[in-house]
Amino acid sequence: MLLEPFRAVGRELLDLSHHGAQLVCDVALVEGDELVLSFEVCGQIVDTIAEVRNVAANGRSAGLRFKDLDWHSRVALFIGLSGIPPRVPRYRPKMDYARSVQQIAIA
Repeated sequence: MLLEPFRAVGRELLDLSHHGAQLVCDVALVEGDELVLSFEVCGQIVDTIAEVRNVAANGRSAGLRFKDLDWHSRVALFIGLSGIPPRVPRYRPKMDYARSVQQIAIA
């Protein structure tokens, strides 16, 4: 995982999906940074450009979105992730009770 001018910013992915990844960061990143991301899946090296979409409050991990993933890499990713259940969120989303009451009142 490299950041301009090509220096390593992390070496471990915590999570991987068809659209992006969660990277453990060795250096501070900012939302909007673009990285050259390389990883192996199903024996194939995947090289792509990824954009930092969010950074954890402690700065130790960043959510990345793939920007330029070629067809062969996308197929390898789909095959590699098939059969693996999606990651369960740590926290339940907060319930908007006012909106729920409003929707009940409208119905």
